[in-house]
Amino acid sequence: MSENSSSSQLKCHCGLIASHLTSKTHSNPGRKFFKCPKTKINSCGYWKWEDEVFSDTPLTEVRELVVALDAIKVEMDNLRKEVTKLEAISQSQVIKCQLWKTK
Repeated sequence: MSENSSSSQLKCHCGLIASHLTSKTHSNPGRKFFKCPKTKINSCGYWKWEDEVFSDTPLTEVRELVVALDAIKVEMDNLRKEVTKLEAISQSQVIKCQLWKTK
C-alpha cells in the first residue's frame, strides 16, 4: 500500500489527520482508504474506505441544511408574529400618549 498525496482532512479517533492510502491487494487494487497514521501497535484502529466515507456525505450535508433551513423558517415566522404584536402594542401606546397630551 502506498501513501497518496491527497490533502484529506479526515481525522482518526486520536484526533490526527488520517493517512490517505491506496490498496494494492488483489481484492481491492487501487481502492483508496483512510487509516490512523500511528503504527499498528499504537493505532486507534480508525480505518475507512474513501468511497464509503464520501458516498453519502454531500447528501447528508444537504439533508442537515434543509433541516436547519426549516428551523430558521419557523423561527422567522415566530419573530414576524412577535414583531406584529410589538407593533400593535407600540401603536396603542402612541394613541394613549396622543390622547393624554390632548387632555
